[in-house]
Amino acid sequence: MTRTRTGRHRATTTRQPAGGRLGWADVAKGISIVLVVLHHAVMFLEPHGLVPGPLATLNLALTSMRMPLFLLASGLFLAPVLERGWRTLLHRRVALFGWLYLLWTLVQFAVVTPLPAGSAPDFAVLDAAELPLVLLYPDPSMWFLYALALYSVAARLLRRVPGWVLLAATGVLSTLVGAGIVEFGWHAWELTARYAFFFVLGWHGRRFVERVAARSSPLWVVTVAVLAVAVAGTSVLLGLHDVPGVAFALNLVAVTGGVLASAQLARWRIGRGVAALGRRTLPIYLANVPLVALLTALLAGIDPPAAAQYGIVALVAAVAVALSLALYRGLVAVRAGWFYDLPGRWAVHPRIG
Repeated sequence: MTRTRTGRHRATTTRQPAGGRLGWADVAKGISIVLVVLHHAVMFLEPHGLVPGPLATLNLALTSMRMPLFLLASGLFLAPVLERGWRTLLHRRVALFGWLYLLWTLVQFAVVTPLPAGSAPDFAVLDAAELPLVLLYPDPSMWFLYALALYSVAARLLRRVPGWVLLAATGVLSTLVGAGIVEFGWHAWELTARYAFFFVLGWHGRRFVERVAARSSPLWVVTVAVLAVAVAGTSVLLGLHDVPGVAFALNLVAVTGGVLASAQLARWRIGRGVAALGRRTLPIYLANVPLVALLTALLAGIDPPAAAQYGIVALVAAVAVALSLALYRGLVAVRAGWFYDLPGRWAVHPRIG
């Protein structure tokens, strides 16, 4: 907050970062990565009885916003890469994300496999015989990187197709997958298909999304939040989730609320910290699952009261974020930056920080 001549306080607007990045988009990515880590903390801790019921329900409800908002923010910055041709796209998107996906899938395997049985949920446990299959069946905790590479190639191939056609096609696909009408037999593939619409929306609908963000106000944030709760509640009470279009509509409302909330938060000083996390999503995303697994293994067997469980989940998520960033700084300091970039002369030097 800053003080005016009259002595009153007003919000401090976050300046748009250098390089043309959108400050509120970094906030959106910051919110998303925190929710991703919280989601993993809940999934790891819940089998051990360390997650209170209301928090588990909230985590499930946030599914409508968490990854769609992340993909929307990622799509906002796609156009400049596409304009630079295939060589740049294959280097900066396919090779980089493919390398990180494979490397950190192996890291996760090496960390999680030796842990005592039951320390990690099934989605995080890979059998050695399954490792070669991760090229065809994206690892459930690393699918986002796989999807970004796939989306980028598809966008380059379809760059001359009108945006409204791509939005309509991916919207229909999202509707069908969200209603369970179209199934792929693998959860990560279904997520990739279901949320492609939001990546395309960030790519082709950037101006529209920016206008929505510009109109953000506390009243709009509250209104859309209430609407999202109403839609979700009605869907659950009336059993409408599998009705075509309901899940997609809930995603749209939740992401709209996420954009409005991010734009509002970006206008306040506290938003700077969230935006800083948003510019460091890569090291957090890559390392959070192995770290949450280790923290869960340390906590397994304790029996805290229900009220304390909220603090435990929050603490595990916060420590995982902090350790992810510390690990990044440490590995870069010892010249092991290839954990976050292509090795040697192929390095992309992705923007982190």
